[in-house]
Amino acid sequence: MTALYLFIALGLGAIISMQPAINAQMALRLGSPLIAAICSIVISLAMIVVVWTTLGRAPISTPKLLSLPWWVLIGGAAGALFVLGGIMVAPRLGVTAFFTCIVLGQVLGAAALDRFGTFGLEAQPISWTRVLGILLVAAGAAMTQVQNWPGS
Repeated sequence: MTALYLFIALGLGAIISMQPAINAQMALRLGSPLIAAICSIVISLAMIVVVWTTLGRAPISTPKLLSLPWWVLIGGAAGALFVLGGIMVAPRLGVTAFFTCIVLGQVLGAAALDRFGTFGLEAQPISWTRVLGILLVAAGAAMTQVQNWPGS
């Protein structure tokens, strides 16, 4: 079963790699990165509503919604920022460099979350192997920009 989930994650990664380029083209055709971001997010919402309706609707509880901690809003904001950032940054940086920097940011953020046990996670120390892994990702991010280095 783990192999199936790994395959699904790989496929999702491949699909997500297309999103900034597709959304950037939408922005060019619509004349606005903000309108393109709105379209992308509305399409996402429509798909989720279809799946929610098809698979059986769990009831929406207003008291539960109102009792959520403020920081859960970061999840939705992160998705919106990713879509808008991809539209505006990926065409200028290149999709490979964009995603390598995204991965580096994710690894750095995840290491900080692990270290401090943020958002209810159990704190985990940052080992030398994690530091080495982060440095390797940073080197990969830098290498995607070799052609832009002075003297290259």
